[in-house]
Parts: sequence; C-alpha cells; structure tokens
Amino acid sequence: MRRFILAVTCVALTCTFAFSDTLTGRITKVDGTKITFEKSKGFNADTKKLEYEAPQTLEAVNKDIPVTTKAGGKGAGGKKGGGGKGGDPTPVEGGLNADMFKNIDKEKGVNVTLTTEDAGANKGKVSAITVGGKGGAGKGGKKGG
Repeated sequence: MRRFILAVTCVALTCTFAFSDTLTGRITKVDGTKITFEKSKGFNADTKKLEYEAPQTLEAVNKDIPVTTKAGGKGAGGKKGGGGKGGDPTPVEGGLNADMFKNIDKEKGVNVTLTTEDAGANKGKVSAITVGGKGGAGKGGKKGG
C-alpha cells in the first residue's frame, strides 16, 4: 500500500509540473487575486540593472495559493556568498494577504517566481508564488558575517 501511495504521489507531482509554467520577475501590486507582474528580461550590462517587460495583470487560481520564500544557502564565502544547500522553502503567513504584498515599493517590487497553469480551466492563472531573497553573502564574504 505504501508503494502505491508513493507512486500516485509521484505521478501527481509529475503532472503538476508538466502542466505548469514558471515566470521570473517582480510583483508590483496585489489586489485580491489580481497580481500585477513584470517579467524579467534579463541583466543589462550597460546600465548594470535588471530589465523588465511591461506590467501585466495575472489572476491567481484562488486567494489561498501557496506562497513560500526560497530557502537560503549557508554559503562558504566569497564576494556574494554562496554555495551550500539551503533548507526547505518556508510558507509565508497570510499568503497573498501577507504584509509584504500590502505595501510594495513600485520601483523595487517583490522578486518572485510564479507558477502558472498551462492547461485546463485555470490555464494562465497563477497557482503558486516563490518569493526570492535579496541575495547576500555567506560567511567570509564582503556582505557576510
């Protein structure tokens, strides 16, 4: 019975990833289940800044979608810190109603990775949000401790 449950779980997770897409960028506004999102175009070497596409409004599957923060690594050092595996992602209390989404700085936004559905009735809707960290340094790095 345990093997059967494990097999069903693996198939379900595989299907979830097969029918989803990920977008990286920043959230600039959250209003209920409506999310204003700017997709990242990449780093501009001339301006030394990330560039973003025009804002688009995406809809969340529901108001209770999972919102987590990335697990931080316990880096060994270096200029920007680094290596090492972090722990498990941490759930954000309140999800889309969390304080981090209530008073968003319009210039900086909140760096995230969105998971959107690719098929079915929820096609194009956001099903999960992973909030990215600010980076930083591991021990021994310039910014680290």
